[in-house]
Amino acid sequence: MFTNLAMEAEGDKPQQETENLSCSLDEVDYPPNNYIYRWIDGLFVVGGMITFFVDWGFDILTAYTHWKHNDVIWFTLTVIFIGVPSLVMTVVSLHWYIKDGDNPDVPKASMVRWVVRIIVLLFQLGPVLRYFDALYHGIKSRRYWKEGDKKQQQAYYTLMLYEDSDGVFLRLFECFMEAAPQLVLQLYILTQKPESVEYNRKWQYVLSLGCVTSLVSLAWGMTAYARGSRFTNQEKNNISKLGTCVLFLWQSFSIGARVIALVLFASKFRLYVLVVCLGHWIFMAVWLISRRSFSKVCSRVLGECLLSCVLGVVYIFVFINDKDEPTRKKYVFYYFVCGIENLAMVTMFLIFTDPSTWYYIPGTVIHFILFALGLAFMGMYYMVLHPTLSKTPASQAQRMQRSQVGS
Repeated sequence: MFTNLAMEAEGDKPQQETENLSCSLDEVDYPPNNYIYRWIDGLFVVGGMITFFVDWGFDILTAYTHWKHNDVIWFTLTVIFIGVPSLVMTVVSLHWYIKDGDNPDVPKASMVRWVVRIIVLLFQLGPVLRYFDALYHGIKSRRYWKEGDKKQQQAYYTLMLYEDSDGVFLRLFECFMEAAPQLVLQLYILTQKPESVEYNRKWQYVLSLGCVTSLVSLAWGMTAYARGSRFTNQEKNNISKLGTCVLFLWQSFSIGARVIALVLFASKFRLYVLVVCLGHWIFMAVWLISRRSFSKVCSRVLGECLLSCVLGVVYIFVFINDKDEPTRKKYVFYYFVCGIENLAMVTMFLIFTDPSTWYYIPGTVIHFILFALGLAFMGMYYMVLHPTLSKTPASQAQRMQRSQVGS
């Protein structure tokens, strides 16, 4: 589940015993905050559900808009990009629920609960169901905390962590299977449509809003993944509120710049953009395989190769740390490669595209601004706000909390 990748990126899998869970100190949320479910935790879950529904709604509206304008090809591609990832996530979520039946740490679901799960999954709402369960368990934990029932508080908090981690992982792959391709597709369509007709302009507003919601969904998914991978690890300091905001901006600008470069290139060279994506995917997959990624998770080379290939697809748009080790050199390498690719694509667009094209200057300028802002916020995050810069390590926080309780 989520721990298969997140714990590889952030450290060993967290222990299941509730007494080993840690505490929180002020701004930085050392997991598991002494088992206290805070309002910011619930707000983050609600935010995940809102961005999911908004992105989903605009995708459907975009598909309807294409259908209304008799754009059968664009309608078909939009529906495929909505439906296929949704079906994959539904199957994965159902598979996880079945595996949970063999997990002694997870309470057995009743028949009524299974019926509810099947109905929700039929509506393709797998990540939302996980979010809702996490919120439900978190609220129950907080209620027992107020009542002074420490045992029930800890039990529901542990269940909340379990559901939250699975929901974050589902959302991450939903983002890069659906939101990212959808964003590239709709921006590409926008570059192919004239803006001289008022009717078309209204149509463009719908597509533009859909692109914005897809970008927000992508950035939120990455932010939730980074936060969740530390939130479920007892040995790691968690991300502060300000750090979360800066992380979100970093991901938004970086992903936005990458997508714009791909779209500008595709607007002139059409399907050749697939060659660029394929080349980048192969290069990144080989890079991951050469470093023997996921050796702790997959005992077989085939498994390592498969996971490396999956991550290679994600790397077309954004970097995810694949195991617990210093990331500075990897980030420098990744953004250097992407920077060179983006520059090459934008340069070719400028050389071979008619300068009178309406997005010729705006698209180019926006790309470079977003890329520069992405690097700036990434630098700010790692130099000032990264959890490892905290003066109080998680292990020390645990000892301080125990001494305070003992006194």
